[in-house]
Amino acid sequence: MYAVTVLDTAALSAFRAEHPWLNFPEFVSEVSVYFDDNGGPTRLTAIRADAEGSLVPVDVSGFGVDTILALVRYAPQGTQGFEDCPEEKQVWAILEDLPVSDDTVPLDEVEAARASMLQEAYKILRAVTVSKLEALLSCVTDDREVQRLQASISSLPASLDMVEDTHKPHFLEVDLWRLVAVLRDELALPADYELSDEPDDPGLSRDLIDQAEATALSGPVIQALFELSPVAFSISSIGQRNSRYVRVNQAYLDLTGKSWDDIRGSEMVASGVVAGNEARAERLKLLDRDGGYSGQRGQIHGADGQVIDVMISARRISVAGQLYDFEVLTRVNQT
Repeated sequence: MYAVTVLDTAALSAFRAEHPWLNFPEFVSEVSVYFDDNGGPTRLTAIRADAEGSLVPVDVSGFGVDTILALVRYAPQGTQGFEDCPEEKQVWAILEDLPVSDDTVPLDEVEAARASMLQEAYKILRAVTVSKLEALLSCVTDDREVQRLQASISSLPASLDMVEDTHKPHFLEVDLWRLVAVLRDELALPADYELSDEPDDPGLSRDLIDQAEATALSGPVIQALFELSPVAFSISSIGQRNSRYVRVNQAYLDLTGKSWDDIRGSEMVASGVVAGNEARAERLKLLDRDGGYSGQRGQIHGADGQVIDVMISARRISVAGQLYDFEVLTRVNQT
């Protein structure tokens, strides 16, 4: 799902009236500006009606830099919405179902199953990327732009294990790098271990940890804090790839529009709430290095797909010998 602002016929008419020096073509009937997880514009598309009345793409490279920048600045005057991507939902579903080692299945089998699923998810994203780049290619006329897009398509790695940072621009152009990066990270790291029910050390039994965690997180002070505070709180297990929800308060559920049953125990990025972008990676580094941070900008996604800007403060806490990340989120009102 992508954030997009659409400038329709009426909005473009107003744009032409306010920017007469740009000589924006009259035949353009609609412009769409796409935004990434951080709210920055990533691409711009346009359409026009042909002789038969059908809508066809327009080569936006012919607009010129000044016109494109003016359209991006004018985007708030358009209609904000989201463009659904069914294939992206398929990928998130695969991420949610990745097997985790629990000592009941040999680790190499779990790793093989994870790798196979991740490669299948990448295959889906690669096909979408090719389709979107070919759509851009179909509406360009400039020879250099044609060559660039053709080179971009041919440069897409055939498999996930071949993806490198140098390939980022190809996926970023169609707003898919975030997901590709998540898949790559999952492939690079080993399968997660879960504590077994009968570990060698009885002092670290699962029942004991569950009991200690329940006691620590359900004490009268913590319970009151969670239930009464209007500020969104979440407690999760730690790590880039294994940050799963342990507990959230009602304010967090109200902020995201989710129910606890929707996200209970889910991996935070795979749940669709937390944006798995570079900003989040930097916040996790601060937790690893300093044990916490305050007032960091971030974004989460509501149940309706809306991008929600938030300020996040976090601390890494120890409960029953296990580390957890405690986050406080405050919504940032856009003005």
